Amino acid sequence: MSFTVRPVHESEWAAAARVWTLAVPHDPFSAEDFRKRDAEQRGWGFAAFTLLALEGEEVVGVASVYQNPGMYHPHRFTLAGAVHPERQGRGAGRALWERLHAELTRHGAQAVRTLAREDHPLAPGFLTRRGFVGDKRYFTSALDLTTFDDTALRGLEERLAARGVRVRSLSDLRAAGTPDLTARLHALMSDVRQDVPRSEPATPLSREVFEEAVLGDPGLLPGAYLIAEDARGAWLGQTTLFRSEASPDLLTGLTGVTRAARGRGVATLLKLHAIRAGRALGGTTIRTDNASDNAPMLAINDRLGFVRDPASISYVLRF
Repeated sequence: MSFTVRPVHESEWAAAARVWTLAVPHDPFSAEDFRKRDAEQRGWGFAAFTLLALEGEEVVGVASVYQNPGMYHPHRFTLAGAVHPERQGRGAGRALWERLHAELTRHGAQAVRTLAREDHPLAPGFLTRRGFVGDKRYFTSALDLTTFDDTALRGLEERLAARGVRVRSLSDLRAAGTPDLTARLHALMSDVRQDVPRSEPATPLSREVFEEAVLGDPGLLPGAYLIAEDARGAWLGQTTLFRSEASPDLLTGLTGVTRAARGRGVATLLKLHAIRAGRALGGTTIRTDNASDNAPMLAINDRLGFVRDPASISYVLRF
């Protein structure tokens, strides 16, 4: 087959999103999701580009290269690539990779990372043949809100309430006129994300990135951006829920607790309140993802009833 590979046009984000979502249904993306990420990357001065593979006039493959602000390195990149399920195994992926490799080399890449489900019939072999090495596993998990029962967790909630721990939403905090709210939210997220297992070393999340990528995300649900605080008003942890145009599922952002407050059930309490907030918003499913070595969070999710998908492998190619 003959494929044309070229940069995406502004009018083609919807076609790119359609191909991606058909090929990667467990991680759907909308046109606005693609457009927003591209605009953010350029606004932050990061290197980013998206290529399409076309068969005739039809978009059959997409490859988006960007840089993770939470693991930023000027010469390390993240790749999200997919081929339409009905066109896989016919050369579109190979054509995309040849152009991608040339572009990454031109950008001075030292390494590029991508994810592939371990049960995908083609992707692991495709990547391995091109020199990628799998070195970390992640699980996407889903919770059915329509059948969730919080009976077993009420004792935990009562114990923490007796110690003065309560959960407040971003909506509540804004309505109360909380002083220095954005600065405090940024400081809390910067604190709790330090120990999150990841494939590359963590880098500080700037205030600009936090405001644009988190608080400025149109999918952020303020009633489900939750903060746990103690009786003195000190913040102990956070969790967040988002919604995308690409799926009715609610998506979990960062859940984390300060080091001094861990081991008390605060993360479980936050997740419980997020579940209730998700129900109040009319959601039926919450999805989350965690590294396989994040044992504490995986244990919490298992206790709550999240069901894991097959693992995704993080593959890295070092130039």
